[in-house]
Amino acid sequence: MIEDIFGEKLPNQQYRDRRGVYAIILNEKNEVATVQLPHGYVLPGGGVEGDETKAECLRRECLEELGWEIEINQFVCAASNYHYSMYRKQYLHSIGYFYLATYVKQATAPIEKDHQLVWMSLEDCRLNLILDHQAWAIEKVIGILGQL
Repeated sequence: MIEDIFGEKLPNQQYRDRRGVYAIILNEKNEVATVQLPHGYVLPGGGVEGDETKAECLRRECLEELGWEIEINQFVCAASNYHYSMYRKQYLHSIGYFYLATYVKQATAPIEKDHQLVWMSLEDCRLNLILDHQAWAIEKVIGILGQL
């Protein structure tokens, strides 16, 4: 169930629905693993392919983008974002599912050569992610951590 919707759906544009799954991985300093792309920062993760599950998608994406094996710990939230994707050069309705996850081990070299790992504080992450629904998921995590 989508909890919130971000962005403006322009009436004269066609949007492609894209379901994605994203990891919020914290280190011992409570910094968030982000992926720097040529046009900005995003959370590790991406689009669900074929009939793969959300968990399969998230594990595959983290392996491709970071070379990491992860453990998926807790569902955080689901939100969507209407936006123009500079990366894909099209209008998207990104439907995101966000999970707290833990780094397990470096399994391989990352496949995605234009993806660079950057650790950010929770607040910097919230302010610098290029997609509003991802920033909102970080706000949710800040709330969860405040309750612990």
